[in-house]
Amino acid sequence: MINLDFSTLIDRPVKDVFTFVSNPNNMSKWNSAVVSIEQITPGTVGVGTKFKTVGEAMGRRLEGELQVQAYEPDSKCGFQLNAGPMQMNLILSLKTVGTGTKISLNVQGNPAGVFKLAEGVMTGQVKSMMEGNFAKLKSVLESGA
Repeated sequence: MINLDFSTLIDRPVKDVFTFVSNPNNMSKWNSAVVSIEQITPGTVGVGTKFKTVGEAMGRRLEGELQVQAYEPDSKCGFQLNAGPMQMNLILSLKTVGTGTKISLNVQGNPAGVFKLAEGVMTGQVKSMMEGNFAKLKSVLESGA
C-alpha cells in the first residue's frame, strides 16, 4: 500500500486553485504522469464524472479510468484512478492562508502485478514525481492559469 502526503502554498485565492485542480481536464498541465485525459460522461464536472486516461508509470503506458469521488467547492476534491494493475485514490484539500491557498494532497495506491513487486521503488518514484508536479502546479497557477 502506498500512502503519501504533500502540501504547498500557492499565491492565488482558494477559488482559483479549486477551479483549476478540481477539473481533471487540467491534469495534463501539471501532472507529468498524465499523457492525456478525456471526459466520457456528459455534463459539468462533479461527483461521478468519469474520464478516460492515458498515463505513464515506471516507464509503462497505462490506459484507465478516472472518476471524481469528492467535490466540495473551494475545500476538497477527490479522484479514483483505475489503470491497468493500479488503483489510486487522490484527495486534494484546500484552505485559505493569508491571501493564498494551502493545498494538500493525499495519495493512496494499491499496486498489483509487476507494480506490486516494485512497490518500494514505486513509492519513491511517486513521491519524487508528485513533489515535481506540485512545484509545477504552483508555477502554473501563480503565472496566471
